Amino acid sequence: MKSCGVSLASTTSFRDDGKKMAAGKESSECKDGSVSLTDEEKQLLGGLDSRLFGFIRLHEDGARTKTLLSKAVRYYESLILKAEGKVESDFFCQLGHFNLLLEDYPKALSAYQRYHNLQSDYWKNATFLYGLGLVYFYYNAFHWAIKAFQEVLYVDPSFCRAKEIHLRLGLMFKVNTDYESSLKHFRLALIDCNPCTLSSVEIQFHIAHLYETQVSV
Repeated sequence: MKSCGVSLASTTSFRDDGKKMAAGKESSECKDGSVSLTDEEKQLLGGLDSRLFGFIRLHEDGARTKTLLSKAVRYYESLILKAEGKVESDFFCQLGHFNLLLEDYPKALSAYQRYHNLQSDYWKNATFLYGLGLVYFYYNAFHWAIKAFQEVLYVDPSFCRAKEIHLRLGLMFKVNTDYESSLKHFRLALIDCNPCTLSSVEIQFHIAHLYETQVSV
């Protein structure tokens, strides 16, 4: 299994760099009220995308991360506004990632859809498809979430969040009463050694519940 190019350890770097970010705050706020990002902040943001969703605890000790993400959203939105929307499609993809990590799902969906409309080969971008799938999952739009997640696995079979995808596919197929597909994906999630938002015990519980449900049907 392939490990994520984005290391979970990178999320802790915000704590170490907090003082530096605070020191550069004044210089990053332009006189006209617009927002700019320091080179250091841009470097930190370069390691943040949809693959870290569920692994950054913004409501616990991630206050600095949340502050930086919020600032990045304002920065990207200001650039898009100034350019009257005529910016590289990647701007919208990144904006989608940042809003997703902030759990602002309406804005994340809007940005992802803009990227989808502008980027003809969007289907090659696994992190975009994964982020889009997570947003659809949040809205219980399971048909579209399943489609997006399956496209991720097709484009990149060794995607570092494959375990999370199998878990969520298992949950959605379970809700859709497609128990055979659900069991397949739960088992694939269980044998994957990569991190996931549920523990192995919790996944085993879902598998056991599937068997119980099938017996009672």
